Amino acid sequence: MTKLRLPLFLTRLSIFYFLLPWQIMRFVRPEAADGIAKKYYHVPGLTGPLAMIIGVFWIALLLAFVTGFQKRISYGLVFLLHAGAIVLALPSYIPGVAAYNQLFLAAIPAAAAMGLLYVLRDEDTLLALSK
Repeated sequence: MTKLRLPLFLTRLSIFYFLLPWQIMRFVRPEAADGIAKKYYHVPGLTGPLAMIIGVFWIALLLAFVTGFQKRISYGLVFLLHAGAIVLALPSYIPGVAAYNQLFLAAIPAAAAMGLLYVLRDEDTLLALSK
C-alpha cells in the first residue's frame, strides 16, 4: 500500500529520535545513564567499558533501524529491548505507586508504534535499505 509509505517512514524517524538521546547520554553523561539504569532498571555498574559497548551497540542498532536495514532484526530488537525496559521499570508506570513517573508513559505508545512498525515492516519501504 503506497498510502502507508510516508506514515511508516515518519514513525521510523520519530522512534529513532525518541531513543537516540538516551544512547547519546551514555557517552556525554555516563554517570547520568548509570544512575537511570540503577534507579529504574535495577542494573548496577553500567559504567566504563561496559557502558560504551552498550552505547555502541545501541547506536549501531538505531542506525540500522532508521535506515531500514535488516528490518526483521533491527525493528524486532528495538521493539523487544524497549518493551523489556518497560517491564523492568513497571512500577514507574502504575499511578499511585511511589515510583510512578508520568513521563514514563510516553514509552507505552512508543512501544506500540515499534510493534506496529515491526508488523508492517514489509510495507515500510520509503528510504529503507531493505525493501
